[in-house]
Amino acid sequence: MNLTIDLIPATWIILADFLLLPILFLAFYTFPKQWFSRHYNIFFATCVVLMLLWSMKAGIHTGMEYHYLGATLLTLMFGWQLALLGVMIEVGVLVIRDVIEWQVFAANVFLMGIIPITITSIVLKLVERIEPNHFIIYFFIGMFANAMITIAASVYIASMVMVASGTYSYAFVTYEYTPYIFLMIYPEAFLTGLAMIILIVNHPQWVRSFDDNKYPYGSKD
Repeated sequence: MNLTIDLIPATWIILADFLLLPILFLAFYTFPKQWFSRHYNIFFATCVVLMLLWSMKAGIHTGMEYHYLGATLLTLMFGWQLALLGVMIEVGVLVIRDVIEWQVFAANVFLMGIIPITITSIVLKLVERIEPNHFIIYFFIGMFANAMITIAASVYIASMVMVASGTYSYAFVTYEYTPYIFLMIYPEAFLTGLAMIILIVNHPQWVRSFDDNKYPYGSKD
C-alpha cells in the first residue's frame, strides 16, 4: 500500500498536499492535549511497535505491499487526532528510510491514515448508536469487524487509485492484488482485537474509545 512518486500523477500529489492542510488544522484545534500529556509515553511506544510491524511486509509489485496497517488500533486507542499523528509518524519513517519519496507523504497519509481512520470512526459511531452499552457488540463489531472492514476497504481504495492513475489495469489489480485482501483481514482483525482486549482488561485508561461507565470492566482512575 506504499505509494511511490511513479504511481500517481503530479496533480494528485499536489491535491493531496492541499487537502491535508485543513484536516491537520482541525486535528490541531481538537487535539486532546490533556489526555496526551498523561499518556504520551503509551502513544509513542505504540508507534514504535507499529514501525516494526510495518517493516514486516510482503509484496509482488510496486505499491502492492502487504503489512499490518494498525489504523483501527490507533483510532480505538487514541482517537482520530492522535491516530492521524501516529500514521504521519509511520509514513515519515518510510520517507526517512527512503522507502517512499517525500513528495508523496500526504498521499500516503490519506491512503494509510485518513481513509482507514474515517472508516473506523464511522463503524464505531454506528456501534455506539445501535447498541451503546453492550460490550460484546463493541468487542466483536467495534474491534474485530471494524478492523476487517477498514483494511479491506482501504486496500481496495488504494488499488483503485492505482487503476485510476493508469499505473495498473483493473484486470491486473483484481487478479494480482485485491484477491489477497482476504488473507490480510484476519491478521489485522486478530492483532487489533488481541491488543485491545489485553489493554481493556489491564489498562482501560489507555483506550479512549472504551468507557467503563458503559461496560463493567476496569477503571479509569
